Amino acid sequence: MIRCEGLTLRYGRTTVLDDVGFEVPTGKTLGLIGAGGAGKTCVLKLICGLIRPQAGRILVDDDEITALDETALMAVRGRIGMIFQNYALFDFLNVGDNIAFPLVQQGGVPADEIRARVTRRLAQVSLPGIEARMPSDLSGGMKKRVCLARAIVHDPPIMLCDDPTAGLDPVTTNRIFLLLKHLQAENAATAIIVSHEVGYLRPICDEFVMLDHGRVIFRGTAEAGLAHADPRVRQFLSGEVVD
Repeated sequence: MIRCEGLTLRYGRTTVLDDVGFEVPTGKTLGLIGAGGAGKTCVLKLICGLIRPQAGRILVDDDEITALDETALMAVRGRIGMIFQNYALFDFLNVGDNIAFPLVQQGGVPADEIRARVTRRLAQVSLPGIEARMPSDLSGGMKKRVCLARAIVHDPPIMLCDDPTAGLDPVTTNRIFLLLKHLQAENAATAIIVSHEVGYLRPICDEFVMLDHGRVIFRGTAEAGLAHADPRVRQFLSGEVVD
């Protein structure tokens, strides 16, 4: 379970998030949508404890993220698979070692099992056999898929995905969303996915939350959004221009 209550985030005089609240039940998938600059990425960073709000609180299962010190946060982050918008790959490690990093940090996983998991995840994202390549040798789309493989290599119970298909072609985009759906079902993971690819999100998300200028303007199913009184919500969920 992930619960956000009254989150307020400011940078100087700029309010990025204003009283944002929502809940994702255990095993469910939430689509977090909205225009660029609406505050979606900041919500994910808050849930990971990478930044802290000026007000509000966040609960991940029984842990109140906003009340934990850095040592306790590390333990919570070990249960989270995070796909970063800017890849966040270690440029001094090859692909195999980048993907293996969560397992190495976790400790207690035999080396042969680590190699097998890395091989399996690379095959799932259609990049078999590139363990020895360096991030600098990869295209943007390949980096995104390596980032996904790293995020899921340790079978995390929580998945936070920040624009997981940015820069990918339609075929690979569809493959990634199908993989996310499969992994969520396989592990009964609780997931939040930020994406503008709403057409791909609709079949895999139980509910949506839409942000506009840092405030929640909608929470509910895709069907409810398509019938919503606010044309901004209907337009975003349908992808069509609404007069």
